[in-house]
Amino acid sequence: MSVLEWSDELRIDNGAMDELHVEFVDLLNAIADAAPEAAITTLDVFIEHCERHFAEEEQWMQACEFPRTSCHLLQHASLLQVARDVRARIVNGEENLAPLLAAAVGAWFRDHVTFMDTMLANHMEDVGYVPQHSDAVA
Repeated sequence: MSVLEWSDELRIDNGAMDELHVEFVDLLNAIADAAPEAAITTLDVFIEHCERHFAEEEQWMQACEFPRTSCHLLQHASLLQVARDVRARIVNGEENLAPLLAAAVGAWFRDHVTFMDTMLANHMEDVGYVPQHSDAVA
C-alpha cells in the first residue's frame, strides 16, 4: 500500500533535492508496507535517511544563507522526533503504528515539499547556489 507516489507535484526540478525526496518517498512506502516484525528495521532505515537528508539540506541552507532556515529546521526536527517516538512505542508493543505514521508523514511531506523545500530551491536558484550531495553526509 503506497501512501505517497512520486509525481511531478513533488518534483522541484532540483537534481540533488529531488534525489533525496525520491528516496524519502520509497522509504515511507516501505514503512507503510512493512510486516509488523519488520517495522522497527524499516523505521530505522527511514530515520537514518531523514538524518542524512535533513543534514544535507541544512548544509545547503547555510551555504546559500537561506533566510528561513530556523523554521525549516524546526519542521525537520519535529518529524524526526515523531518518528523516534513512534519507534519507541512500536518497541513497547504498539505494532499497528507504522502504517499510521507513514500516512501522516505522507501528508506532511507533500506540504513540506510544496512550501518549505520549494522556497529553499527557489532561494538557491536566486543566489546561484547549486547543491551537491555531500560526501560527509551521504
